Amino acid sequence: MTGRSLLTAVMAVLMSAPAAAAAEGPHYFVALENGGYDFPGGEKQMAESFKVLEAMVKLAGAQNARLTLLFSAQYAVYIATDPSRLAELQAWKDAGNEVGAYHVGPWAAGWDGYSDLQARRLAGLRGKAAAAGEVPGHAAYLAALNRLEPDLKTGCMEASAGDRKFLAAAPPYDVCRHSADPGAAPGAQGDNSFIGVGAKGGREKFLFAFHPVEKSGVNDAERAFSALSDGVYGAVFRSTPSEFGAFYAWLGFLRKQDPHGGRSRTVNTAMNSGLLAERQPPSPVQTAEKTEKKVLLPRPKPIIRSAQARAETRIPRLRPVPSLFGSVERIPSGPGRSAPYGQIGSYLLGNVNRVIFVVYPKRRLPRLGRCGDGVCDVFERSHPGSCPRDCGR
Repeated sequence: MTGRSLLTAVMAVLMSAPAAAAAEGPHYFVALENGGYDFPGGEKQMAESFKVLEAMVKLAGAQNARLTLLFSAQYAVYIATDPSRLAELQAWKDAGNEVGAYHVGPWAAGWDGYSDLQARRLAGLRGKAAAAGEVPGHAAYLAALNRLEPDLKTGCMEASAGDRKFLAAAPPYDVCRHSADPGAAPGAQGDNSFIGVGAKGGREKFLFAFHPVEKSGVNDAERAFSALSDGVYGAVFRSTPSEFGAFYAWLGFLRKQDPHGGRSRTVNTAMNSGLLAERQPPSPVQTAEKTEKKVLLPRPKPIIRSAQARAETRIPRLRPVPSLFGSVERIPSGPGRSAPYGQIGSYLLGNVNRVIFVVYPKRRLPRLGRCGDGVCDVFERSHPGSCPRDCGR
C-alpha cells in the first residue's frame, strides 16, 4: 500500500468515527440530590452523606461518567465553609461534573427552610412555629448556592405553584419531572426523546429522570435503557448510604454499555449538545378532555328494600381489642407528621405496629315463649301443643 492510499484509508476511518459514535446507542445523565438536613442533629447525617457523595463521584470518575450534583442551601454552606471540601468540589467541577440547585418547598416533609410564601400561608402548611420567625427566601437560597457555582444552569426546585417568586428565580434547566406519559412503565420514566419547554413561551426547559430505588428499580431502568436506540436516559439518586447500592449497580450496568463514558452527559451538556429537539409536551388533562366522550346515563331508580332485607345486609360493627402489651395510644397525624395508618384510625399496641379488629355481628336473639318465631324453645317444648307452628304436632 502506497503512502497516499494509507493516508486515504486513515482519513476515511476518522471521518466515519462520529457516525459510528452516534449510532452506538442512547446517551445518559446521572443526577445526585444532596438534601438540606434542616433538623436537630442533621449536620451529623450531612457529614455521612458527604462521605457517600465522595464515593459516588470517585466511582463515576473511574469510568469517565459525569454527574450533575444538586445541592441544597445547607449543603452548599457545609461545603463552602471548609477549605478542603471546597477544594474537592472544585476538582469535581474540573473533571466535568456539573453543580446545580436542589430545593424542597414547605409543602413537603423534607422542607429545607426556604420559601417566599407569606406568613399566613406558611402557618397553614407548617404550623405557627414556622411563620413566627422570618423565613429566608429565594435570595438567601441562591446566595448560598452561588458560593459553589455563580452561574447555575440546572436545578430541581420542588416548590409549590403558589411560591411563584421562588420558581421564577430557579435555574433554567429543570430535572425534577419523571415522565411525559403518566401511564409509562417505571423504568421508561427516564426516557427523553425531546427537551420539554414551559407553556406559553416560558424560559424553563426540562428533562425527565427516573429514580431507580433498590434492585427492582435498577432492573426497570436497565430494561428501559436497553430498549432505546437513541435519545437521552436520565437517572437520579440521593447521596445517602441506603441508595449507594442502587447507584453502584446502575454505574456497573452503564460501564458495560459504555466502557469509556463517551455517551455520558451532564444535564447542561445534554441540553446544549444538539442531541434532542425542543417541544412542549401535551397536557395529559387536555388530551383526555379531547378524546373522551361524555355519556349521560339515566338516573337509576331508588331501590326500596324491606326491613328484613336491610337487617340481613347490615354491616357488622368493629370494636378495637384492648391491648395486652401496654397502654393504647392513637398515632398522631397532621402537617409535618408521618402517620402511615392515621387515615384509617388505627392504634399502636405497645411496640407492635399492627391494626387488630374483632368483628361483633349484631344479631337479634329469640325471646322465650314467643309463638311463631320459628324456634322451638325450652318453654314451648315443656308445654306440648302450645305452639304447633314452631314445634309441630
